[in-house]
Amino acid sequence: MKTFQQFQEEAQTITEIKKRLIGTALLATPFLMKKIKDKFDPVGNKRKEFQQKKKEKYEKQSGTQGQGYFD
Repeated sequence: MKTFQQFQEEAQTITEIKKRLIGTALLATPFLMKKIKDKFDPVGNKRKEFQQKKKEKYEKQSGTQGQGYFD
């Protein structure tokens, strides 16, 4: 049978573990959301491809690289 003090210490330990897990989850959320967006954003990915093609075409026509609207 546990004593009251042992019960309190166990409850405090569980609470501390929960706090750490919640803190870690909150810190990791932005990173995970960015990864999900990068992987499952078909419209954004198509736009990036289209803009990249436009950039390459423009650079080819103008003879410039790395300077201008598309950078």
